[in-house]
Amino acid sequence: MRIAKRDDWKTEPMPSASTNIIVEKLYSQEEFDRITAGVIPEQMEDKWFIFYEAPWLYLHRSWTGLCIFKVRFEVVGDSVKIAEVYVNRDPAQQLNTNDERDASMLRILLDSRAKRDVRNPVLRYIKGQSEES
Repeated sequence: MRIAKRDDWKTEPMPSASTNIIVEKLYSQEEFDRITAGVIPEQMEDKWFIFYEAPWLYLHRSWTGLCIFKVRFEVVGDSVKIAEVYVNRDPAQQLNTNDERDASMLRILLDSRAKRDVRNPVLRYIKGQSEES
């Protein structure tokens, strides 16, 4: 498996217009390894370019290179948890400004990389509901 690196794709830095959101998630080391391997888009339908530079995971839109999420992880015992999340809030780059919707989107992206079942969260995200409803 090829590990994604920053120079594998066009990227823009996270703008200063960003905000910190709370996303609580734990992953096993094996799941974390899958997440941090990243994603290099292979076709137009691949909407994300994801790469890891410890301790931050960067999630960029593949078509524009815009940085949408920046996620920092911490080791807790045998698990790895999300410690900090920044989300793009530049109105010229990101129309969505709903923290819960962004948190749901990030959970879906990370869980799918970890090979967790994301079908129910995806349906809730599409309907605009929070993961907890």
